[in-house]
Amino acid sequence: MLPPPRILSLLPALILMSCVTSGVQRRSAIVPNQAIALARQYGLVDVRTAVPDISVDLRYATRHNVVRRPVYPANMPCLLRASTVAHLKQAQASLRRQGYGLRIWDAWRPQEAQQVLYAHGGGTGMFLDPRTGWSRHCGGISLDATLVDLEGREQRLPTYFDEDLQKASSNARPRDPVILRNLEILHRAMREAGFTPLEGEWWHFDDADYLHEPVSVIKAADLGIVIR
Repeated sequence: MLPPPRILSLLPALILMSCVTSGVQRRSAIVPNQAIALARQYGLVDVRTAVPDISVDLRYATRHNVVRRPVYPANMPCLLRASTVAHLKQAQASLRRQGYGLRIWDAWRPQEAQQVLYAHGGGTGMFLDPRTGWSRHCGGISLDATLVDLEGREQRLPTYFDEDLQKASSNARPRDPVILRNLEILHRAMREAGFTPLEGEWWHFDDADYLHEPVSVIKAADLGIVIR
C-alpha cells in the first residue's frame, strides 16, 4: 500500500533529518579512529592495538581522579610513542609469565589536560606547573600503571592512583609483605623492560631511553580531541 500524499511530502524532510543526525553520530563514533590515525603522524601508537592483552582504565576519563570529573573524553585513546610501546610489550610479557599483567591508568596526556590537572591539583605536588615545564606524559614517553592478576583484579600496592604522596614513594619498603612483593614484581618487570620508576610515585614509569632527550609535546587539538 502506498503511503498517503501528506506522508510522501514529509519523506524528503525526514530523510534529510536522518542524514544530518546519522552524520553527527558517525563523526562522533569515529573520533577515536581519527585521533589514532593522526597520532601516528606524531609517532604515537594505540596501546590497545599494539598490546591487546593489556588492561586499560584511563582514570582521567572517569570521575575517579583528583579533579573528581572526567578530563578526557570517554573515548580517549591510550597512546604512547612506538619505541615506548615496544618496552611496554616486554614488561607485559614478563608479567604474564609470572601470572600477572599491567593496567594502565594514564599514558599520553595532552598539554590541555596537564593544564587542567595543575589548576586543580598543583598543590599536591603531583603535577608540573606548565609555566616551568611539561610532564613527560605530554610527550607520550611515560605511563601510570598498576599490577593486576590474570583475571584483571588489581593487586594490593602502597596507595591508589594519585593518592597519598607520603606513602607513594617508589623507594618505600611497605611493612605488609604482600604489598612489598607486589611492588617488587611490578618494578622489576618495568625496569627490566627499560622503564624508570618515578621516585615519588610508585605508579609512574618513564621510558629510560628518553630521560635525557628532549621530546616534543603533543596537544589534544593536534589529534582532534577536546579536553574540558
